[in-house]
Amino acid sequence: MEMQTLYDYLRIYARELGRRIVETYPPLHALNDPSAPELSRLMRKPLPAQELAIMGCVKYLADHDAVKIVGECGTGKTFMAGAGVVYVAAHSKPFSTIVMCPPHLTEKWAREILITVPFARTYIIEDLRNGGDQKKPHGVVEIQYANGIMRRRGLATSLPELRAMGRRAWLQQHPYPTYFIVGKEKGKLGYYWKHVYGKAGRSSKEHAGSVVNIDTFQPVAKANNGVLTEDDFDERRKYSETVGLSKGGTKLYSPLWSADRSRIQRMAPMEFMGRYMLDWFDFSIADEVHQLAGDTAQGNGLAVLARVAKKVITLTGTMMGGYADDLYNVLSLHEMDAVIPKHSKRRWDANPGLHQERNCLLATTARSLAAYGEFILQAFAQCVIDIRIGHARQHEVERRIQPT
Repeated sequence: MEMQTLYDYLRIYARELGRRIVETYPPLHALNDPSAPELSRLMRKPLPAQELAIMGCVKYLADHDAVKIVGECGTGKTFMAGAGVVYVAAHSKPFSTIVMCPPHLTEKWAREILITVPFARTYIIEDLRNGGDQKKPHGVVEIQYANGIMRRRGLATSLPELRAMGRRAWLQQHPYPTYFIVGKEKGKLGYYWKHVYGKAGRSSKEHAGSVVNIDTFQPVAKANNGVLTEDDFDERRKYSETVGLSKGGTKLYSPLWSADRSRIQRMAPMEFMGRYMLDWFDFSIADEVHQLAGDTAQGNGLAVLARVAKKVITLTGTMMGGYADDLYNVLSLHEMDAVIPKHSKRRWDANPGLHQERNCLLATTARSLAAYGEFILQAFAQCVIDIRIGHARQHEVERRIQPT
């Protein structure tokens, strides 16, 4: 075969590359290794390939804080992470888990757990607010599955009450697996806000018509010269500045906005947990993690999951949302500093060689990891579990994992 492209190279040397990858990064759990006894206690038994992935994740989490499961749609990522990895890694002890997923999957997550994990209880985090429609659920509400129907009934509490109770007291009062599930849209819903500023008096010849900071009573300078006026304020953009005290010392952050008390009084559940419930959960799970990359409210929610739990599991079918930055943001979270240094994002974005290799991720499979270079291969091999639908057959698992 004539070798003209990268794909030709991979086809010709696929066997040698596969052997080298397995030699360099041997599997944590091989086909003949014994599985944990907790798997036999699940009410639904995993397929052979799912069992391999579960045990690989469990063994990895024993020495690390985060693991990622990359699987095609239909491979059972919810089952493997929520029911398998978490239940086995807890070693038959009571535990609490926080799950953040797309809003249309919250009840599916609860159902999967209730029909799989023995004695499990599931709770939906609806919101964190004052008042609200009494006909709708609010706060943290238990959801149960009976006769094929999901119903919100049982324990009703709130995040502030959970915070006051503390993790130890919760596990003492609930000595069984507990799962808290929040939709990524509801998780970011915070308070409404409004602009707060003063106006320079007409007597001010130099700054007449401009706005002033109520902390300093001075006009607010623009980044590109001039000062802010009322025309610069719109409904989406918040303004702030850093001001110094008259006597010197530490500078202060001075926002030109505040919460709007005339509207719904609420706080984003993810923000509350990130501030006041550090390490409250034993495990956290982020579903569809490729949607959570970037400097957004949902991306910040992914960072919160790393703060509120001791172990983090992320799930995705694509690993990327279409931009090279997405992969960096996902891989650089949690414990990836050893592979991707904290200050290497500029290098990641600016280096044409790396940039070209990263773009290959959109069109290649796990077999072509060697084409990404050592920089990315190391990141994937250390913390990513890849599983395909075809792996469900035992002979497919043996063919793909064992060296040839």
